[in-house]
Amino acid sequence: MNEKLIDLHTHTKYSDGDLSPYDLIKLAIDKNIETIAITDHDTISGIRSLDKNSKDIVDSGIHIINGIEFSAKVDHGKMHILGYGIDINNKHLLEKIKEIKYNNIEFFMILIDILEKYYGIRFASRDIDEVIDNSNNLGRVDIAKLCIRYKYVCSVKEAFSKYLTEAYEKVKDKNKNMTYEECINLILESGGIPVLAHPKSLNLDGADFLYLLRNMIKEGLLGMEVYHSSHSYYEMEYYLNIANKYDLLISGGTDFHGKSIKPDIELGTGCKNNIKIKSLSILNNLK
Repeated sequence: MNEKLIDLHTHTKYSDGDLSPYDLIKLAIDKNIETIAITDHDTISGIRSLDKNSKDIVDSGIHIINGIEFSAKVDHGKMHILGYGIDINNKHLLEKIKEIKYNNIEFFMILIDILEKYYGIRFASRDIDEVIDNSNNLGRVDIAKLCIRYKYVCSVKEAFSKYLTEAYEKVKDKNKNMTYEECINLILESGGIPVLAHPKSLNLDGADFLYLLRNMIKEGLLGMEVYHSSHSYYEMEYYLNIANKYDLLISGGTDFHGKSIKPDIELGTGCKNNIKIKSLSILNNLK
């Protein structure tokens, strides 16, 4: 039998993934994944909807970890911070998630206006309202799906490359994301472990990255996502050495979304089997 795998970075349809939480867990069981974390963007609606005590989940023995992924405001690159083992009933967490949802609706409409102004892309108001009403966490992927529906593009990837990345750059200063200090503190207050996600996405060189990392550790950062589908083998070794140097907990996951969003990434094994995680130090703090 194949060895059991670990995947601590996954998304469901409650943020920008394809699958329901139950279907995600079913797929994980089929793929021999022993431990999984659901880390939807800025929402815990997916993990809250899942019945961990259902017979098939209990019988499988799979370990499901409560998680979330926050976007943090940065001047350069992209920063996401994962929270593991959070109390999904924490009052402050729930209040902040509600605030983020309203901020995301506002930024969603700003991007819609930019697409019309600069690219001549228009959507019917009823379709925009439908997306807003049916979403727990609005983001650029939802706009990408509208672009596909209206035949401006053929895929989510094409929507980002042709329009959404550039459109975001035009108005990113209007995004009301939390600072990394706020993200870390919120996760800690919720009883969770804050982890820097896919550090490669920061697009920082060695000295600048280490300067930022040391400041994040001072604020309470406890872990780093060393293993990620976007990381090369060399980068994983690089981040592993840094994490060990600063006594950070080691985490990792595929960042699985599903075939329509990230078709090259498979649950449990990443991009072209580039990760097969069998142990992580962070799990010693999450049992």
